Amino acid sequence: MQSEIPVIDPSALAYLQSFMLEGRIARFNEMLQERTRHLTIVMDKVVDPHNISAVMRTAECFGIQDLHLLETDRPFKAAKKIQRGSVKWVDLYKYEPGEENALRCIRQLKERGYKIVATTPHTRQQSIADLNIEQPIALVLGQERDGVSVLMKEYADEFVVIPMQGFTESLNISVAASIMIYELNKRLRESTINYQLSEKEKYELMVKWTFNTVENAEGILKNYQF
Repeated sequence: MQSEIPVIDPSALAYLQSFMLEGRIARFNEMLQERTRHLTIVMDKVVDPHNISAVMRTAECFGIQDLHLLETDRPFKAAKKIQRGSVKWVDLYKYEPGEENALRCIRQLKERGYKIVATTPHTRQQSIADLNIEQPIALVLGQERDGVSVLMKEYADEFVVIPMQGFTESLNISVAASIMIYELNKRLRESTINYQLSEKEKYELMVKWTFNTVENAEGILKNYQF
């Protein structure tokens, strides 16, 4: 799971940001206005770290803050050349292998109001373009070879596909993720849905990003008297 966000008051945050360029702070504020948790990504036992890193990079580029990774027996290690630092700006929640942990992920998402949308051929499938986006969406991407797990299919609320016109039946997971994230993100931002973060969430992210930017942030705060 993600490490906890440091709890500091605005005066402490302002002091830390005095070690940053004003342009950087302005960029943070700009990005915070477009961050969203209305859409989150679940990677269901995806194996290739390059694919995971590519999905993280795409999600970050389109303002998606949270991703969930149901791990395999091979722990994930980010491919730096692929994710290009995106791991610093998003929240990646990792769940160790096992049905109990997968169920915990599903349960937490449903408790937060998400509908589970699996990307897999199914008798109830629909085009990604037709998916209702009013309710927060947890988009599930399946494993490279076997697709979405049986457990995830069992608990999914809806199923979607990317309509294709060629002989090849499937896309690479990172390519499929990019297409679906772009489609949902475009529709979301053209809608009247309140997809933005709360002021509290924005402040917490500003703290996190500042800590990720200022070298030895904790040491600096220890030597500062408030």
